[in-house]
Amino acid sequence: MADEILGYCGLFCGGCGIYQATQAGKPLNDEAGKPLVCDGCNSGRLTPWCGDCAIKNCARAKNFRVCGDCPENPCEIITGFMNDPKYPYHLEVQDSMRYLKANGLKAWDKWRSERYKCPSCDSRFDWLATACKKCGKPVK
Repeated sequence: MADEILGYCGLFCGGCGIYQATQAGKPLNDEAGKPLVCDGCNSGRLTPWCGDCAIKNCARAKNFRVCGDCPENPCEIITGFMNDPKYPYHLEVQDSMRYLKANGLKAWDKWRSERYKCPSCDSRFDWLATACKKCGKPVK
């Protein structure tokens, strides 16, 4: 399971609201009312933008599972991804890839899972959350 939710960029798909909704059996809808479903970056069921991702395409073309394994990292593609102000959680990808390389996939999955779990009630929250949806306590 951990490999499916490891983004080629180093993101933890478990922090994605679309992924979380899909896994809960309550998919979110796009603007046209069509369900958005995703089982993780390395799965067969993806959102349209994750299915055609420049980072993923580049890593696969070079036979790397994550771009952190590429000797050209950080490249222009990942730097642009990290510095997009609309997505502040993208800033964590380099730390994520370093942790993965040093500790392995199982430890990375546990580390990232803990990052997106409310310290007060253990509920999951997504990348953009500032408060837990279940208990209302602030989250990182």
